[in-house]
Amino acid sequence: MYPAIARVDVNMQADWHEKHILLKVAFPASVHSKTATYEIPFGSIERPTARNTPEEKAQFEVPALHWADLSDDRHGLSILNNSKYGYDAKGNVLRLTLLRSPAWPDAHADEGHHEFTYSLYPHRGNWRDAQTVRRGYELNYEPRFMQVQNHTGVLPPVHSFLKIDSDHVVLTAMKWAEDEEALVLRFYEWAGKEANVKIQLPPGAQGASETNLIERASGDLPLNANSVSVHTGPYEIKTVLVKFANSQR
Repeated sequence: MYPAIARVDVNMQADWHEKHILLKVAFPASVHSKTATYEIPFGSIERPTARNTPEEKAQFEVPALHWADLSDDRHGLSILNNSKYGYDAKGNVLRLTLLRSPAWPDAHADEGHHEFTYSLYPHRGNWRDAQTVRRGYELNYEPRFMQVQNHTGVLPPVHSFLKIDSDHVVLTAMKWAEDEEALVLRFYEWAGKEANVKIQLPPGAQGASETNLIERASGDLPLNANSVSVHTGPYEIKTVLVKFANSQR
């Protein structure tokens, strides 16, 4: 537990040599909901917490990315994970799969030493109100620090290379374009809210355009004070290509 961080991290170590055993961690919550929510690529999906029909019984374990959540409109519990992607929810119990030991197709699956982290994130309101998506990214993408020698430079003590003004948008990629001298930004909207997303760009931006996923331009975006505004629909994936003066790889 850390000051000013609203989650509890569990740093687990295990030397695993079981056979035909599935190890889960379970959290009974004071929440009763017909569905639990799981993160999927560029979005989320709700799945039932009951086991009444054959379809519901088949969901004894389901995949998710950084988190799963069980909540109502008043409060809830998110289970965040770093590299553990099997979940299930039944009634008011949310579980995360930690280790497995099947005999097929790999007779030695998960055998050996493991070190991993999962986190408990109790919150008010639902997972959207609690910014669970951001908490999952924070657990999986911690800042990296590097010590360098003293040197002169022009950057201020605090500097942001890029800034997105919306709290319900996640930047998932920033890379060099495949076919031209330009920077590609890819983000998505995760809360189901339509918005004009403002992106503050690095200095020197000369032009910007919206593209599809294979970087084919679909329209120019006007630059205003070194920023662009991108109209984004609920759950929409957006790609923006930015050209700079005298850009070099």
